[in-house]
Amino acid sequence: MGAPGLGSSAGSRGICAASLLLALAAGCTTASAPSGQAGNVAAFSGPVTYSCEDDMRMTVERNGPRVSVHSPRGLDLDLPASPPGQDARFGEALYAVVLEGKEALWMVNGKTPISCTR
Repeated sequence: MGAPGLGSSAGSRGICAASLLLALAAGCTTASAPSGQAGNVAAFSGPVTYSCEDDMRMTVERNGPRVSVHSPRGLDLDLPASPPGQDARFGEALYAVVLEGKEALWMVNGKTPISCTR
């Protein structure tokens, strides 16, 4: 039996696990750009071409809350903001792209991510 006033060991572990998950989830969000300031993607207009590993290229074009991507492996996709309302991460199903300043990371589920720069 545990000391009086202390929760069970299993209950304490559950609280610790829940706290850890909340901390990790908080680290996955980004603050919105203040009004009047451009975010990561809004900083460019028209298609932007990135140079990627292994002499590959990727083209990204902003379309409202989505981006149109011509991927390094030749796929043409329209990807929504993920989560909605931010401007750095886009993806659905098997594909995702993260745009940070002049860098981009192209990801396909089950494959090694491809780093790109502009």
